[in-house]
Amino acid sequence: MNRRRDEPGSAIAEFVLIATPLFIPALIFFSSMQQSAKQEMTVSSLARQTLRAFVTADDLSQGHQRVRFILNEFNELENQGRSINDQRSSFTYSISCQSQGCLKPGSLVELTLYRSFEVEVYGFDQVARDENRKAAAVVRGYVDKWRDES
Repeated sequence: MNRRRDEPGSAIAEFVLIATPLFIPALIFFSSMQQSAKQEMTVSSLARQTLRAFVTADDLSQGHQRVRFILNEFNELENQGRSINDQRSSFTYSISCQSQGCLKPGSLVELTLYRSFEVEVYGFDQVARDENRKAAAVVRGYVDKWRDES
C-alpha cells in the first residue's frame, strides 16, 4: 500500500466544492423561515395587546381607536430610521363578537390580525424575495363579567 502524500488539502477542496452548492440554498431557506417566524410572533403578540385594549374600551368607537392607535404606533416605531422603500407594511384586522354585543360583560370577542410582508435574505435580495407572504393571528378574549354597564 503506497499512499500518495503529495496532495495535501485535496479532501478539503473537494468538500468545499461539493458542499457549497448545498449550503447556500439551506442558508436561504433557514433565513426566510426565521424571518417568517419572527413576523408570526410579532403579529401574535400585537393581536393579544390590541384585543386587550379593545375589550377594556368604553364603547366600540373607542375600542377601534385604541386598536388603530396601537398598530400605528408599532408601525411607526418599526419604520423609524428606514428609507421610504424599505418601510414595513401596515396591519389589517377584523373583530367579531357574539350576538349579544361586543362590549357586554361576559361577551366573547375574536380579533384577527393580518400583515403582508416580504422575506429578504441579506446578500441575496434578488434571489429570494417573496412578496406574497402573510402573517396572521387569531385571538379570543372575554369582556370582564364584572364590568360596569353604565
